Amino acid sequence: MTGSPKTRPARIGIVEDDEHLRAYLCDVVASSDDLKVAFAEGTIAGALRGFETHSIDLCLVDLQLPDGNGADLVRHLKSVRDVKCLILTVLGDRTSVIAALDSGADGYLLKDTQPLSLVGNIISALDGYAPISPQAAHFLLDLYQQNSQGVGSGAGEARLTAKEQDVLKLFSRGLSYREAGDVLGISEHTIRDHVKSIYRKLRVHSRSEAIFEARQLGIISSRD
Repeated sequence: MTGSPKTRPARIGIVEDDEHLRAYLCDVVASSDDLKVAFAEGTIAGALRGFETHSIDLCLVDLQLPDGNGADLVRHLKSVRDVKCLILTVLGDRTSVIAALDSGADGYLLKDTQPLSLVGNIISALDGYAPISPQAAHFLLDLYQQNSQGVGSGAGEARLTAKEQDVLKLFSRGLSYREAGDVLGISEHTIRDHVKSIYRKLRVHSRSEAIFEARQLGIISSRD
């Protein structure tokens, strides 16, 4: 293991609902003398029980779990204990990446990461680094470039017109294109024009991404 010498193997928790993949991850972790599997569970509830009975240095967390989202588990763990958390998922889309890292995760890896690389990334995270798969890093670079071009929390609001902000607020409440048009007194076609402009300005491709991005930028609040 790189960094300061360790007197014991790092204790790793694994939260993955696929039984075969969970067993594979256990084998990968056990293949390193510097790591040790402390528990391996398939649900958030099981993971919480594992944390009650084991002291964990790092937890590998899938996003899609039968009883909830792995990002919520990470957020909870970070609020109650000092533990590293690495997201390990098949989801490489922008919204999943940003939401997971916003939860406090210490890295974001895709499940096609090779075994030796996975071990290396775990050790890197334990040493204080933040390993991120290239596909996920692409979205972070894009977000940085947006911010550097003035699409921050203050500038983002200025870039969207008042009407575009109203459209997003109505979408965040679950209204359809037609319903939003009725509320604002404009046609569904005009709503679609506003949506195209919103997508272009926020560099997103769906309503859910637009709502998420707008909340991150402070354009709309979580109460909208």
